[in-house]
Amino acid sequence: MRVISIDSSLGTQLLACDALRDPGTGRLELRVLHRAEQADPRHHAESLGPMLAQVLERLDSDGLPLEAVVAATGPAPFTGLRAGLVTARVLGRARSVPVHGVPSLDAVARLALDELPEGATVLVATDARRKEVYAARYRAAGADDVERLDGFLVAAPQEALDLGPADAVAGSGARLHPVLAEGRQVLAPVSGDALTQVRVALARLERLPAGQVLDTEPLYLRHADVQMSAARKRAL
Repeated sequence: MRVISIDSSLGTQLLACDALRDPGTGRLELRVLHRAEQADPRHHAESLGPMLAQVLERLDSDGLPLEAVVAATGPAPFTGLRAGLVTARVLGRARSVPVHGVPSLDAVARLALDELPEGATVLVATDARRKEVYAARYRAAGADDVERLDGFLVAAPQEALDLGPADAVAGSGARLHPVLAEGRQVLAPVSGDALTQVRVALARLERLPAGQVLDTEPLYLRHADVQMSAARKRAL
């Protein structure tokens, strides 16, 4: 399966890959074909168009069709997350392919759990700005998926620790807030991972009836910083 994956949880990651199951071992193998990324967390709208055009140009030159799009659904800051999801949906409609969503923290958890022993748990905490983190705890669910142990939380770092015990901490929040790392191994200092979310998406799709898609509704957890006025203001 040929897939384009988009993550705009912090900076912007966009890649095209081929996903295949090894017939002997059953393991999922991902071969990255083209990749584009930028680290600025405030220029998603300006960067996504050119990055997508670059990847599509290289992909189309290979002569093999795109079969699916995978996009991060957050939780993440409003503007970046919206830009990534809109781009994914437009691409899916333009190419007549399904668009699948994967929560950003799920991908970070899977990346971290690859480095932990079987049965381990990880607290994922990513930067939510305002001195807060998006957080949830996880354990592995097979080789490519994760099980979330809590609902998503946006809170101060100390409140994220109150979710419960974890063997390690992962995500960009762990580097920003040292309290999260006290006495724990720190892994995967990112807010999302475009390649790993393909692994998670394909593992989940294998358990669904053919033709179904993974939810792409964004997980904002907060209202947008800019709100429309509920009523007109009277000029004095």
